[in-house]
Amino acid sequence: MLKQGLGCCKVYVSESRNKAALELIERAAKLFPEAQIINKFEDVTYNRVGYTLVASLDPNLSPADNSPLKSSVFAMVKAAFEAIDLEHHAGSHPRLGVVDHICFHPLAQASLEQAAWVAKSLAADVGSQLKVPTFLYGAASNERRKLDSIRRELGYFKPNSGNQWVGGPESETLPLKPDEGPCEVNQAKGVLVVGATKWVDNYNVPVFSTNMAAIRRIAKRVSTRGGGLASVQAMALAHEDNVIEVACNLLEPSNVGGDRVQQEVEQLGVEEGVGVGKGYYTDFSQEKIVESYLKLAAKSIKTEEAELRGEKKIKNKKEQLEMELSPRSKINKKGAGNHSALLCCKLFISESRNSAILDAIETAARRDPETVIVNKFPDRAYNRIRYTLVSYVVALDSTGTAIYSPLRQTVVAMAEAAYAAINLEQHSGTHPRLGVVDEIVFHPLGRASLDEAACLSKGLAADIAARFQVPVFLFGAAHPTGKALDTIRRELGYYRPNFTGSQWAGWTMPETLSENPDEGPAHVSRTRGIAMIGARQWVGLYNVPIVSTDVSAARKIARMVSARGGGLPTVQTLGLVHGEDSTEIACMLLEPNQIGADQVQNRVEMLAAEQGFDVEKGYFTDFSPEMIVEKYTNLISGNRD
Repeated sequence: MLKQGLGCCKVYVSESRNKAALELIERAAKLFPEAQIINKFEDVTYNRVGYTLVASLDPNLSPADNSPLKSSVFAMVKAAFEAIDLEHHAGSHPRLGVVDHICFHPLAQASLEQAAWVAKSLAADVGSQLKVPTFLYGAASNERRKLDSIRRELGYFKPNSGNQWVGGPESETLPLKPDEGPCEVNQAKGVLVVGATKWVDNYNVPVFSTNMAAIRRIAKRVSTRGGGLASVQAMALAHEDNVIEVACNLLEPSNVGGDRVQQEVEQLGVEEGVGVGKGYYTDFSQEKIVESYLKLAAKSIKTEEAELRGEKKIKNKKEQLEMELSPRSKINKKGAGNHSALLCCKLFISESRNSAILDAIETAARRDPETVIVNKFPDRAYNRIRYTLVSYVVALDSTGTAIYSPLRQTVVAMAEAAYAAINLEQHSGTHPRLGVVDEIVFHPLGRASLDEAACLSKGLAADIAARFQVPVFLFGAAHPTGKALDTIRRELGYYRPNFTGSQWAGWTMPETLSENPDEGPAHVSRTRGIAMIGARQWVGLYNVPIVSTDVSAARKIARMVSARGGGLPTVQTLGLVHGEDSTEIACMLLEPNQIGADQVQNRVEMLAAEQGFDVEKGYFTDFSPEMIVEKYTNLISGNRD
């Protein structure tokens, strides 16, 4: 028998068709691993998803305390409000808000009072922090108000477009005063109802008919309110072609369960002359939920134990590295890069205009303090951002084929956040790209080797491909033959704009690749695209603005500057539109110690003068390797202090 009670929370979100939004919500929940998502029930017709979460409840919990269950649910609610706009939502299930309904149930040894405390605390946070009107019901309400009565007063059961609920609330002023939050409704978010009750089952019965009036009669006669079964609430909802469902809440399922409801609907269906299908529960039973939670919790403990055993293998080497980087060591900060094996990762993501998405990506990066974002370079015209991350690398054996770096887990977490929040089909910008996570490149710094950078690249590529089902192409030292990045890009059509001659918008290439990727499927997800992952020695990125909107002329200049066009050796260039009144020569300096920015600047100025264009002073998009090491050392030392 469980010594500690469990809390179960059911979170109903008004969305099931936007997979990126759901992934963002689920990723938010995973920030609190003590709370487990036990079940997820999606209904595309209703455009609604129900999540079932479980976590242990402290018997000494008070309304002022945070619990893992509350923290996880609050994170999901916040993510939902950021990703979903109620004004753009439509479905055949009633709803009052983006997050429509949250109910807490006690399980095992937990009490209803404990569940109510969590509900009240969550409602207070949603109201005060997210500014959403929140109503309490059941044991969470001082007046013990019922969910259906609140919904009825707020107009929940009245569709506003035939049998559909479309858009946000009709009025910004509420007929009832909420228990928490403002009295004014945000049209994009709506309102939320939060409560605590004993266990409730949800059971839906499909009826093969399009006669909504007849099925509403059946639903009413099944329900307690209509003189039917005790402790049953029911409504008729359009569901798929030629099907209407009798959707039921079984308030006391141990007394009146799904079988009894099924019999009643079938009998009434005969009277109405309609066929009735076999009903279904939308969630597991209480017992199954507890069992599933215990299995997941046990699995999580085993995983943690395995990770701890793995960490012991690198503990001594990590401690040695920490000593080298410690401000109390004899190594001064300027020399730290010469005594430490560090890797730099540059992560290019196809987004820079949505700050909420960038915040989510950066939050994912901050989970491991051993990886540091030393720089980021967003460009709104390109709609692209580059993150520069640094951490240590250690070899786990004498061959150097097995290595460890915190960078790997951090970049996977950032990629997960990016894929959850960004849809490539809705992206556009003036910089070429092939994927949401477009390019990842590792550079060795200090004592790290290019082989170590390549090893990490290959491991990360396998992770990205397997976890997100994204085709991954390897380049540079990570590729078996050292294939160059620009060669792969040219084969895949990277450099060809597909919109207005100078923009890259959506995904217009074939979904089946002409070239087999090194990792992952040969079929491309249109929302995620392709990723390029590689390793090479340091590359400088230097852009030169030209005061002209003539992109054809800029492309000619770019070609004449590049090694490919007979210009400067080891320089690759692109001519790109940048802003309303300028273009840019975007350059990669493959050997910056031999051909640097000054030579590029001079060559661009000379060629632009021949065309009659003015040229502005160019700029690097990142720090030098020395500055990156110095910033990393300062930041990591500050974290320890």
